[in-house]
Amino acid sequence: MSRNVLEKVLYDLSTSGANKKKFAEDPDKYLSRYQLGAEERALITGYKVRELADMGVNTMLTWGFWLQAGKSNGDYLKLMKREEA
Repeated sequence: MSRNVLEKVLYDLSTSGANKKKFAEDPDKYLSRYQLGAEERALITGYKVRELADMGVNTMLTWGFWLQAGKSNGDYLKLMKREEA
């Protein structure tokens, strides 16, 4: 798995409204532009931020990705602390 590619995806989704919209409309089509394996795609589409962070993905990027999806900050913190969300 490539941490750099994962970070690029999260950055692109967190900083561009157009990318966010394309991802929401068709995640698989959007992610096809990146060299990702099936497991990596599943981490992104499943919003598995704790697992991404465990792989070394920058937590500022996982946090931004989580929030851009309309998810709560409190739930993010619970996941990162390994508490139930």
